[in-house]
Amino acid sequence: MKILKEEAQGIMQRRVFITSLVIVLCVVGWGAYKLFSTKSAMYDTQRILVVVRSTGEVKEITDRDIIRRIVDVVVHNERDGLEGIILQPYTYSLEFFTEDTGFGPLLCYRDLGICRFEQDTMGRYIEVPDEFFRWIEEGLKEQPSK
Repeated sequence: MKILKEEAQGIMQRRVFITSLVIVLCVVGWGAYKLFSTKSAMYDTQRILVVVRSTGEVKEITDRDIIRRIVDVVVHNERDGLEGIILQPYTYSLEFFTEDTGFGPLLCYRDLGICRFEQDTMGRYIEVPDEFFRWIEEGLKEQPSK
């Protein structure tokens, strides 16, 4: 009876060890992926210059959380297939500034739910949710007009 009990404890200890090893390997693998995966330089944006087309106002978004959310959408939601010319006026024009460089202008059309870089000639666009425009407006409320 004592031998069976010791064998059962040995089996449990091995299971715990193997499970712990698998968890550690997963955490190390995830950390290595995060450390060595490439990311867009756009994530280094420090401020976004916004032109509100309807009023001509020029404002800045400097809130890091809002910038991160906006950049996430821009980086992850780019699509192919925009055909033709958009004739309607944009709602917002965004220019992204990092320490070394800039991106844009990115023309955003609220009625269409899309944005596109002004210089794009390849038919690429960015699908944006309604909350994207709310984030822009939230960032604009925090900054005075220029």
